[in-house]
Amino acid sequence: MKTLHLVLKGKWYDKIASGEKTSEYRECKPYWNNRFMKNEMFPGLSCRKYKTVVFHRGYTNKTMKFNIQFISLTHLPNDLKLDTCWEIKLGERIK
Repeated sequence: MKTLHLVLKGKWYDKIASGEKTSEYRECKPYWNNRFMKNEMFPGLSCRKYKTVVFHRGYTNKTMKFNIQFISLTHLPNDLKLDTCWEIKLGERIK
């Protein structure tokens, strides 16, 4: 399985680092849909392509790595204030 790399603004990076934020969100747009969809013929609500995520604080060399519990579409309240978006639920911090 692959590692997902995401660049975050300092505010969001710090919230994840402190444990205040346990999920990262991405819009339901073709770019993210293609990266997260399980299968084009059966576009399920979950993704199994990625096992870990590495967050980069801006374009610096400061990073942190987490296991991913799951990636799925969500309708719950989120940082993006969208009705539907992708949720990357973070598991244990690796480094």
